[in-house]
Amino acid sequence: MTTQTATKINGIPAITIKGGDVEMTGMQSMAEKMWAPWVVMGLMIVVISFIVGIVLSGIEASYFENSKEAREAATRGTTTALEQARIQSIMAWLPGFKFLGLGFMLGGITFLLATILGNLRVAGGKIQRALGVDQIVIKKPVTGTLFPMLMMMGMMILVATLGISIWLATQSHDYWNHSIALVLNPAVAGSETLRDLGVIKATGAWLAPLKFVGMAFLFSGIALALVTIVSALRFQAARLSELASLKGR
Repeated sequence: MTTQTATKINGIPAITIKGGDVEMTGMQSMAEKMWAPWVVMGLMIVVISFIVGIVLSGIEASYFENSKEAREAATRGTTTALEQARIQSIMAWLPGFKFLGLGFMLGGITFLLATILGNLRVAGGKIQRALGVDQIVIKKPVTGTLFPMLMMMGMMILVATLGISIWLATQSHDYWNHSIALVLNPAVAGSETLRDLGVIKATGAWLAPLKFVGMAFLFSGIALALVTIVSALRFQAARLSELASLKGR
C-alpha cells in the first residue's frame, strides 16, 4: 500500500512516497496523451483558415470587378449582393476560427510542459529508488495548480468568441444582402436596418479584445507551467545535494 507523508527539503514542501513507485499525476498522464492531438488540431485549423482566406480572396476579386455604381445598386439575392454578404460574413467568423487554432496549439504546448513535469517527477523517483533512499517528490506548488486552470479558461473564452463570431457572421450576412444605394444608405434613424448595423458594430468592438483576453490566459498558463518546471528542478537539485552530503558522511 502506497503512503504519502509531508516533509521538507531545504525548506521546499515535499512528499515522501513509500510502498510504491512515483508515478505521474492524473493530470500529467492525461497531458501526455493530449498534447500531440491538440497541436495537430491547432495546425489543421490554421491551415483551413488559410484555405478559407484564399477562397475569400477569390470572392473579393469577383465582387470588386464590378463598378462602384453596380455594387451599390445590387439588390437582395443578386450575385453581387450575395458576394458582399459572403465577404462580410467570412470576415466576421474567420478571425475567431484562427484564434481557436492558435489556442489549440498553445494548449498543446501547455500539455507538453505538464508532461515534462510528470517525467521529471518519475525520473526523480527512479533515481532515489535506485540509490535505496526514500522517494521524495516536490509538493505541487500553487503554480502547478493554476496553470492548467488558466489554459482551460483561455480555451473556453476562445470557443465562446468563435460561437459569438458565427452568430455575428449570420447577422452580417443578412445585413449586407441588401442594396447599398436603395436600402442601407437611405436607412433612417431608428430603423431596423440601422439597429442591425449598430449590433454588428457594437459586438465587433468588444469581441476582438476578448480574443486577446483568451490568448492572455493561455500565455499566462504557459508562463506558470515554466515557473513550475523551474521549481521542480530547484527541488531536485536540493534533493541531490542532500543525498550527496549524506553519502559523504
